[in-house]
Amino acid sequence: MPQPTSSSFLGRKAGALASFIAVSCICGVLIAGVAIPGAGIASQGTKAGVEVFNDLPASLHTHPLAQQSTMLASDGSVIAKFYWENRIEKPLGKISRHVQDATVATEDNRYFKHGGVDLSGIARAAVHNIVSPSTQGASTLTQQYVKNVLVESAHSKGNSDDVAEATQSQGASGIARKMREAKLAVAVEKKFSKKEILNRYLNINNYSGSPNQYGVEAAARHYWGISAKDLNVPQSALLAGIVQNPSQYNPERHPKDAKVRRNAVLNKMYQYGYISEQERDKAKKTGLDLDIHNTPRGCVTAGTSAYFCDYVQRTIETNPVFGKNVRQRKNLLDRGGLTIKTTLDPSMQSKAKHAVESRIPNKDSSGLGHTLVTVEPGTGRIMAMAQNRTYSQSDKPTRGSSALNYNVDRRLGGGGGFQVGSAWKAFVLADWLKEDHQLYDKVDASRSNYYGFRSSCDNHRYAVNGYGPKNAGDSEGKNGPMTVLEGTKLSVNTAFAAMASKLDMCGIRDIASSLGVHTGTGKALKDDKLPGGAQRVLYPSSILGSENISPLTMASAYAAFPADGKYCRPVGIDSVTDRNGKKMKVPGAGCHQAIDKHIAETVGWALTKTFDGGTTEGLEIGVPAGAKTGTTNFEVGSTWTIGYTKGLATAAWAGNPLKNQDMSDTTIGGTYYSAVYGATIAGKTWQDYMSQVAPNHPHGAFADPDKSLVGTPPAPPPPPKDTTDDSDKPSDGDSGDKSDGGDNGDKSDGGDNGDKSDGGNKSDGGDNGDKSDGGDKSDGGDNGDKSIGGDKSHGGHDG
Repeated sequence: MPQPTSSSFLGRKAGALASFIAVSCICGVLIAGVAIPGAGIASQGTKAGVEVFNDLPASLHTHPLAQQSTMLASDGSVIAKFYWENRIEKPLGKISRHVQDATVATEDNRYFKHGGVDLSGIARAAVHNIVSPSTQGASTLTQQYVKNVLVESAHSKGNSDDVAEATQSQGASGIARKMREAKLAVAVEKKFSKKEILNRYLNINNYSGSPNQYGVEAAARHYWGISAKDLNVPQSALLAGIVQNPSQYNPERHPKDAKVRRNAVLNKMYQYGYISEQERDKAKKTGLDLDIHNTPRGCVTAGTSAYFCDYVQRTIETNPVFGKNVRQRKNLLDRGGLTIKTTLDPSMQSKAKHAVESRIPNKDSSGLGHTLVTVEPGTGRIMAMAQNRTYSQSDKPTRGSSALNYNVDRRLGGGGGFQVGSAWKAFVLADWLKEDHQLYDKVDASRSNYYGFRSSCDNHRYAVNGYGPKNAGDSEGKNGPMTVLEGTKLSVNTAFAAMASKLDMCGIRDIASSLGVHTGTGKALKDDKLPGGAQRVLYPSSILGSENISPLTMASAYAAFPADGKYCRPVGIDSVTDRNGKKMKVPGAGCHQAIDKHIAETVGWALTKTFDGGTTEGLEIGVPAGAKTGTTNFEVGSTWTIGYTKGLATAAWAGNPLKNQDMSDTTIGGTYYSAVYGATIAGKTWQDYMSQVAPNHPHGAFADPDKSLVGTPPAPPPPPKDTTDDSDKPSDGDSGDKSDGGDNGDKSDGGDNGDKSDGGNKSDGGDNGDKSDGGDKSDGGDNGDKSIGGDKSHGGHDG
């Protein structure tokens, strides 16, 4: 009785017949155009096919295979790996003979007998597909290699149309692809030996579907934690079987299917004489015995170094040194097999991360951010970069996590920087010295309104109608005539307003700009293409740090002071080598003399005095250091300590990274603070960290300042007049000097305790002197800003 026919059966047979006709055409074309060139027996149709065949590419252009890139710390330890296809190329001599045999047995048992295209195999497959419900492939191992190369090339170019063309299997396009692969396979066989083609095949194949294990070496490491040279018979059979359908036979997700497929490969190995019957049966009895070793990729796996990793990744993706456009640069990182040696010191990084999270924990109820970043003076090398957040690229980050790197500019993954407060005063001081003034010059630090600030580069448009900043905390009591050195040490706002009134705002801007300072959004401070109004550092309020700058930028600027005025752009990469070990060009630090050596030395020396009764008193680190605190208006809530030794420059920042927030009367890290200044939290963290790391790096004494820039110290005040009877006293009676102590006359200046509230809050709870503050917390000290636009965020609150 005849069997019923179904439409699906008829459709399948029709498709098989069409395939038969197609492969017959291919066979005819191959015989006429390749095997028997110039044969006169070809039909007219075959001749047309030959013409089409001859128009196809005659050589296969092979791109280097995608390989994983590795990012290393300065000590060679791995920070992260990057890959599109996790691949580690190996020569055939370092690949187990078992996996070579298994591959040939199951994919192309006539591999060593044909010349790239197996014509008898094509015919046999076509007939089989007509008479059998199952299908049989006819591509040789060489043709499969060609297809993989074409797909790989299309992916490397990022061209989806090329990918589709390289994988098309239906209709005329499918036939054209097969013809192209066949012609290229013949060309490949003429160019490479059989062993070389097999080696390339074993390095290019996908052995997992996902997560992207390519090549037998990466696959062996992933599934069993071994090298490809150590693969045994059942392991080799498993890998060879995966190639047919990497997703379906992935042993992690489909172990039963994978085992069935493995056993089928073992049968093939026995059938073609690669293993004995006993070896086959023994191998079949074994389990898959997987021992998965994942190869995490990307910066999310970099632990405490994740934000630095992100910075380096973005540097590669945005810097033209690594390619003409973003696509090329990303391709290089994900597919180029690079070894990226970075500047990061793992020990310093660990200490920095611990320091910030000890002061303000990751999930602190205050929600405040806290950062540390260290660069090496004279080289620009970034040694550590930490913040109290967990790195996350999630669209919905959890509490305590963030994708933003608070230490860097927006274009490199940052949020745009933070107001720097009185940390800007170092640049005002440098310009003061540049303009032939001295540290011991006296200025009137009385509070007053200043008119007519000079800005020569913009026709003096900032001659505002009155700018009168206040001082922070008990420094409000510091007024009247004082030396510039004392004003620096105590960070007296009114003293710096008086200094700036004698300078050119454009000169101050130019000093900062020469030290690499720019806004966190990437805008230059000095840009001749912009009108002056677009350059906010010409506003008088910028004297007290109203600009948003990233911590990395500030650390790099301050690093010039111990480096004799030499500024270096911050760099996170020491070297990059390609897959062949050849060194590549990397972004340079561009170190150059930015400010006069004597000015740098004198500013650097002046900032060492902040530890002597100034805003950083109590923050000593056991080696010579200079530092400057910074506090914005309380309602802005951005606090800093930036300091350096001969070998390290570190910026510490604390505040709300997403919005302005008054940190007064707040519990932070389990401690209640009535007010927070630059030294209160950031300063303590800076001290904790630098006291651990600075002794391990150059930390000698700083050079003496230029005497012509220092000037002559003021004479000490005379001792109080003695009104007692001299006959009752010893004749030399100079005891009054003991209360004076030379430059220590500050102690009688009315309110020295207030300095500590600005520079360190020794109780670490913010209570010292704050109770007598007279409400200055609510003022913020920059009322003059209202006359230039009312920007309450302008003007440093401290010191």
